[in-house]
Amino acid sequence: MTPNPKSDNIITETLKKNILVSAPMAGVSTPAFRLAVRDYFDGLLFTEMVSVEGLIRSGRKTMQYLEITDKDTPVALQVFGSKPESIHDAIKVCDEESNADIYDINMGCPVKKVLKSGSGAALLKDSDKIRDIIRAARKATSKPLTVKIRLGWDRESINYPEVIKIVAAEGADAISVHGRTKTEMFSGDVDYAMIADAVRLSPIPVIGNGNVVDIETFTKMKETGVAGIMIGRGMMKAPWIFKALSEGKDPDGYLTPVEIHKLIYKLMTYETMFREEKFCIDSVKKYAVWFTKGLSESTAFRTEIYTVKSMDDTKEVIDRYFEKITAI
Repeated sequence: MTPNPKSDNIITETLKKNILVSAPMAGVSTPAFRLAVRDYFDGLLFTEMVSVEGLIRSGRKTMQYLEITDKDTPVALQVFGSKPESIHDAIKVCDEESNADIYDINMGCPVKKVLKSGSGAALLKDSDKIRDIIRAARKATSKPLTVKIRLGWDRESINYPEVIKIVAAEGADAISVHGRTKTEMFSGDVDYAMIADAVRLSPIPVIGNGNVVDIETFTKMKETGVAGIMIGRGMMKAPWIFKALSEGKDPDGYLTPVEIHKLIYKLMTYETMFREEKFCIDSVKKYAVWFTKGLSESTAFRTEIYTVKSMDDTKEVIDRYFEKITAI
């Protein structure tokens, strides 16, 4: 990787201290969940992706995505959209309304709802628009700017070399590369060879992404030479994965059931910091299901927890389950 003076900022400084990166994940990378991740991790965090059109309209729900706490730092706020002028105006809004350290533009999301608007991975089909979007974003802010992409739309249209060249030339400070194409979604093998190639040809730091869930996959990604290693779905089940990997351990079995029980309660507290308790019940259930996967008798527990309606009943089911498995 050829050093680029423009990339000498909070991104590279953070990655030098901690190579791991917490991915932007819709419905996961919320303010409450980010606080839980922070209990195990001092590296770079990403927010959920935010619609630039919603930001321009200053919609109440959209603006809530800009809520960033002091503990989030260093944090990148991810936006998605398909119009250069909207990207520009939305980042201006973010500069005024948020404390984000970095802005990230999503050009890799393969979800239909995002693709229909011409955003996310749909942008990989239009190199000129990619150039215009990065140029507009760069004009909007002096803060570091990153881009998240995939290898290409499909195996017949691999174009990450071209995209990297464009975004670097337009002033992006780093790029995250998911080692699959849009059509491969989240299935199939991650193409480590292409990620390594991206590292070789990129003048800006490359953050590798895709199926890093344990020491084996972490090692494979690290061997590509990436500057950072982004973890997405692996942190859903185990936000402690960052601490485990930093100690050379797999996340499975890293926390005891007692520690997982405490973590769920801690997340209850974090959730109520941002909204009323009655609106937190579904999130708490979700965390309990994620974190207990693989534990004894967890199948029955997951079924039962979705039958209760109140927070008190949810707590009772959780407590009873952990009392049972720790007594075994």
